[in-house]
Amino acid sequence: MISLLKSKSEFFNRRALYVSAEKMSVYHWQKGELSESFLFDLDDVGRANFLRYLQESENMPMAILVDVIEEEFRQDTIPHVFGADRQSLIKRKQSRLYRDISYLYTQDQGREDEGRRDDRLLFMAITKDEVLKPLLEVLNENKVPLSGILSVPLLLQSYIKTLPDISDHALIVTLQSISGLRQTYFEKKELRISRLSKLPRYGTESYVPKIYTEVDKIQRYLNSLRLIPNDTPFDVYILADKATLDDLESEKISSPMMRRHYLDIAELLESATGGASQVIPFCDRLLIHHLLKTQVKNCYAATEDLRYFKMRNMRYAMNAASILLLLFSVVYSGINFMNGMTYKQESETSKNKTAFYQTRYDLARSRLPKTPVEPAQVKLAVEAASTLDEYKSTPYEMLKFLGKGLQRFPDIKMDDLDWSYSIDPNKGLAKSSTDNSGVLLSNNIDQNNKVKYYQISNLKAHIEPFDGNYRKAISLVNEFAETLRGYDSVYDISIDSFPLDVSSDATLQGDAGSLGKAAMFTLRAVVGVN
Repeated sequence: MISLLKSKSEFFNRRALYVSAEKMSVYHWQKGELSESFLFDLDDVGRANFLRYLQESENMPMAILVDVIEEEFRQDTIPHVFGADRQSLIKRKQSRLYRDISYLYTQDQGREDEGRRDDRLLFMAITKDEVLKPLLEVLNENKVPLSGILSVPLLLQSYIKTLPDISDHALIVTLQSISGLRQTYFEKKELRISRLSKLPRYGTESYVPKIYTEVDKIQRYLNSLRLIPNDTPFDVYILADKATLDDLESEKISSPMMRRHYLDIAELLESATGGASQVIPFCDRLLIHHLLKTQVKNCYAATEDLRYFKMRNMRYAMNAASILLLLFSVVYSGINFMNGMTYKQESETSKNKTAFYQTRYDLARSRLPKTPVEPAQVKLAVEAASTLDEYKSTPYEMLKFLGKGLQRFPDIKMDDLDWSYSIDPNKGLAKSSTDNSGVLLSNNIDQNNKVKYYQISNLKAHIEPFDGNYRKAISLVNEFAETLRGYDSVYDISIDSFPLDVSSDATLQGDAGSLGKAAMFTLRAVVGVN
């Protein structure tokens, strides 16, 4: 029977494990509704069958619903603080109330109306670890994705929000097939206390006396705790089948401080499921249906117990992200393909237009009179003329440059000036400038300014008057060259010859009649033009 559970995995399939003190049952949620269920005893045979069920069934997420006597409820308050301080106070309270207990849960229930307005908390615990620990070990060994652990009272707190006209002081009485009679008291739809008692085997005797006896007990207990107002009756809501409700109503037991409300479990189940019905008085399927449909949040499970469920969700999230990325890639590739086809069509259109206009151009050109020069050559000539016009030059810049220097040295008289321009600053340099003594080189051009071309001049000049002092004349020529070198835009200043050849291989000669003769020298200047 269990082997038939193998089916194609669906993302929304899930299941619930309903655990009591003696039995446990598994309910499956498939295609948006409850399907088959399986019952196991909590003995060696039942655990073996449950292990076989886990191994042969689809590994769907599982929620655990606990309904045991060992669940305890205590109300307490803590100062109204936030963050780490609040968590520290809660853990301290839990450790004091429930020592060495693993399955704990704390519910925030607002603040007190008076005083310093402390936070009201409901501390809950499953006081016997053996209720869940062996079961969780089996689930972890089989890597079952556990979605959470909660109890029937906590599930009822979620369920009564779906019921209309629930009073502020309500006692919900439910019957469960594998656990017993559960009575849960709510104040303003917030859980206060819950009590579980055993029921006789179904069909052996009527449940009506047991229900009235247990309701009377818990009423006295609630009065002793002062949870029920003295001047306001509280409401008892009994969920059972029609036959049981008819028997309860026929007893006609009345109390001025208690109002009884009978809710047919078959009608509630049919309203919740849209068609399912039952004739037994138990609320198992109704509660499990609400649990699996609404997926009530986890309460008791620790973080390590939920690791396989979180890994499953992460795997589905990564798969979904991969699918979205693939779809995006397909869409993006399709858009690029369409753009490529569009560009190709535009290219073909442009090519056709080019051929069309080229044909019309050739036809129009053939009708023009013959010219000795082709249009392309005319264009080249115009561009060449424009370039030549851009690079044309006059000696003005060179004369302006030399004029500034000669103005400072009136004894130097210019005899001759040989001027030219070129993009090569070394044009006309016959030999290395280092062959002449007293050569002065300079380069004051800013390298950030691009030089279009260079103006080059060879200056022939003499010193007049000249008193025959060649040392003084050579010093004057060097000073003149040094002055020129300090001007902007100068690229090179070199002295080709001095008034007197003082090189090592020259022969020094002269005569006494040199007085009054001019001292001749030559100088080469290179100026950059932007």
